[in-house]
Amino acid sequence: MKDMGEKLGRTLAIALLVGAGSVISAVSAVPDCLQAAEAASAAAERQEHIQEVAGNALVTVRQHNVALRDYQGRELYTGKYLELAAKPGASHALRRSLARWAGDEKMLRNAVHFTEENGIPMYAPYYMGHAIAVWGRVDDAVLSFCTRTESYTGGAHPNHAYQSWNLDLRTGEPIALRDIVTSRRAFLTAVAAAFRAQYPGREDETFRRTIDAQLESIYPYLDWDQSTVWIMLPGGGIRVYYSAYELAPYAAGDFILTLMPEGNPGLFKAR
Repeated sequence: MKDMGEKLGRTLAIALLVGAGSVISAVSAVPDCLQAAEAASAAAERQEHIQEVAGNALVTVRQHNVALRDYQGRELYTGKYLELAAKPGASHALRRSLARWAGDEKMLRNAVHFTEENGIPMYAPYYMGHAIAVWGRVDDAVLSFCTRTESYTGGAHPNHAYQSWNLDLRTGEPIALRDIVTSRRAFLTAVAAAFRAQYPGREDETFRRTIDAQLESIYPYLDWDQSTVWIMLPGGGIRVYYSAYELAPYAAGDFILTLMPEGNPGLFKAR
């Protein structure tokens, strides 16, 4: 049982450390991750450079570049993380919605405390980068963009994942995929058609050998849209992101699909 507990703790800690860069708020959770890395590596020096990289009239996006060095000046760890901050004049609803992303910080801290209480070493990635992959629709009503997190903890290849953010700036609430498309069935049908059109001849690379069967296996009937990474596009439509391992083995790479209203009648709700 002790070995099982240690393995569980290590797995949880690594998963949260790798995923921590997805947190976007006025106070990012990633500094906690870096503090854990610093404690694990006995770093002597911590350097941080902050750069404003993007934004709009309501939100500022800053990138933090962090390096940890040991007592001999050797680089132990490098990391990048994003900070989203509301600009003066932003609505209370928008400020409130940005502050909600700090919820993952508590989960990360709980994992750190679990490892400390059980005497389990805290493992940290060699590097972790988190950046805006692409901006989607950005106007007075909607803020939509996709981020890409990449980290390396040893092994055959780095880990990476996409995460999307779709906010209704009038209410400060997230926009759900089911608020945009008419049904699960219509969405899966459109995604399968887009896959065949945009990645011809590659259906056999999927785990189930057909895109229809593969999509059915990863989209449950309840809460089917909760884990989908997607953004709204400026001219209407959406773009859907599938990281390595979601549809096919790592060697197949990512699959990014664009669904537009003119090619998918009956897919989108009127907004």
